Amino acid sequence: LETIGDLEIRKYQPHNIARTLVSGEFTEVANGGFRRLAGYIFGSNQAEQKIAMTAPVAQIPTEAGDYWLTFSMPTEHDFKELPDPADSRVELLQVPAKTIAVLAYRGSWSEKRYRKHEQAMQQTLESSGDWEVIGLPSWFRYDPPVMPWFLRRNEVAVEVIATTPVNE
Repeated sequence: LETIGDLEIRKYQPHNIARTLVSGEFTEVANGGFRRLAGYIFGSNQAEQKIAMTAPVAQIPTEAGDYWLTFSMPTEHDFKELPDPADSRVELLQVPAKTIAVLAYRGSWSEKRYRKHEQAMQQTLESSGDWEVIGLPSWFRYDPPVMPWFLRRNEVAVEVIATTPVNE
């Protein structure tokens, strides 16, 4: 929709995700959750069907202090066609259309680096006055751990609504 400095406002269409709830420290929860979700797409599901890996991997906080780790399902898979997970800790969800504010950055997966960009995103949104934040910021990661840390693509994202009508 628009950019505000380094911040992008994006419209996401409805999509399907596989997700799992993980407890633990910010930078440590991805490992266990990733393995569960990877198992699902690599065939640990009722149909033993393999599903293509997509990016980003999202880490979404809950009000209780846990995290949802999510994989987006490829768009060619209708929700009703996705196989049921074999692991009861993995669930499938239909996500409605939403508008997201996103600040992209490169570098390590440290919590300090994430928090720095989260704060910059929130300050940019507050100073613009055009967008109201809904919910808690999420962390999107696009690259595998083998990618050199300085090349990793990351984003801080949060759902927003326009404070004034937006012309589309």
